[in-house]
Amino acid sequence: MKNNYLTLKYLKLEAIIGLIMVLAGAIILAKYYWGVSLAIVATITLILSIILKKLWNTKAFKWMFWVDDFSGEYRGKLRFKYIDEIGNVQIGEREHVKCIVQDGSNLVINSFTIREDGSKSSASVSKGVHVEHTSDGNHFLLIYNYLNDGSAEQGFPPHYGTEVVKFIKKGDEKVLSGGYYTNREPFQTRGEFIDLKRVSNNNGHAF
Repeated sequence: MKNNYLTLKYLKLEAIIGLIMVLAGAIILAKYYWGVSLAIVATITLILSIILKKLWNTKAFKWMFWVDDFSGEYRGKLRFKYIDEIGNVQIGEREHVKCIVQDGSNLVINSFTIREDGSKSSASVSKGVHVEHTSDGNHFLLIYNYLNDGSAEQGFPPHYGTEVVKFIKKGDEKVLSGGYYTNREPFQTRGEFIDLKRVSNNNGHAF
């Protein structure tokens, strides 16, 4: 994840304005009454950095953000489809893992599948994630391109793909669904995610 903690795209506008006003007022009062000399811009920047990096999903500060906490490890199934070298449609299903690393200003989605022999596929890493509410306003869509480095062992080259993932929160349960397609050569692949449930809130990944 990039160390760009002052990207404010996930903060509510009113929260940004209110926080800046409160902090600026507090700094001015501290200087007036107690003679504490603080640089307003530098102090606000530091406090925002701490909130965005460390405190964004705590009870005290999560109200400031319009996105949910998507972070954690999700496991479920990936159903894939492609056309083989002789023109036959091939359909299969594998265990699939997504690990979402998130803070108050950034979001990265790492994915891999688990083959029949238990080994992991090459990893896919998101390249820019767009977050929006679903049309009913009850859930979120995570839309992004990703890069997969390919596998020399399996004989397929690096490729890009696009995923549209729906995030649904049911009480304490968090679930992902959706689909993907790729520009993989020589045959494009596509598929869907089946019932990916969050199994851990660990903000890291397993590969």
